[in-house]
Amino acid sequence: MPRPNCPRRVRMRGRMPWFVPVYGPSSEHGPASVPASKRVVPNSASLPPQTPVSMAGSWDSLAEERFSQEPSASVELTLDELEAIRLADYEGLYQEAAARSMGISRQTFGRIIQQAHRKIAEAVLFGKILKIHGGPIRPLEEEETMMIAVPTTQHGAVDQHFGNCDKFTLFKVDRSQGTILSQETLPSPGGCGCRSDIASVLAARGVTVLLTGGIGPGAIRVLEGHGIQVVRGASGRAEQAIADYLAGRLTDSGEPCGEHEHSRAGKHQGGYGEGPAG
Repeated sequence: MPRPNCPRRVRMRGRMPWFVPVYGPSSEHGPASVPASKRVVPNSASLPPQTPVSMAGSWDSLAEERFSQEPSASVELTLDELEAIRLADYEGLYQEAAARSMGISRQTFGRIIQQAHRKIAEAVLFGKILKIHGGPIRPLEEEETMMIAVPTTQHGAVDQHFGNCDKFTLFKVDRSQGTILSQETLPSPGGCGCRSDIASVLAARGVTVLLTGGIGPGAIRVLEGHGIQVVRGASGRAEQAIADYLAGRLTDSGEPCGEHEHSRAGKHQGGYGEGPAG
């Protein structure tokens, strides 16, 4: 007996749409002419002429009718497959980070995203109805606590150079109360931060936000690929930066680092290096 699928965490909620091809489904084996009587078009007899698709209230009933008449002319995309598409293709997360968000293994995520890509390709290539519903899912609730990382100096201040900081301080905070619950330190890896595996290490510790002074675009891409939001422009004591962020006083400055020096004594000014390809 096959083992039942564990519910996957998804952020997508509410009623999911049908996607109906303008000219109706074609042959499973490739494009083919479809009788005009079977075509699903905005200007068909079922809809007033020139009715925008977004305003066509009968689209759902029309799709339901076609689905019941020709099940082979449709493709069903489950909500967990849609969530995989959102995380990997829209948000741009690495598979490891996307799997963590859904509460599944990377191997399982790989199978889900592969199935989703194939179904969407089938619907597009052969003009099939795409119906989104079902699947082993559970809502992704926003947690009260979160982990925030801050690159810090030996004296506990926010390091202005992410790639060559002395250490990382990890803060567990209560977002509803705006308070720090606990903190721990993580030694900085040798070499440039954007070329190290620090992003995956932080993500594995549950970090979802990083507050820093300066950081280059390459490092930002790697961190965001691991599901970590980067907020630039932090300064002063790390604890104060955390308090400012939780109170909404600290937002991303958008200021990029310009130079890229690798000398620890000189505290390199950038981070343009590329990270792993996920």
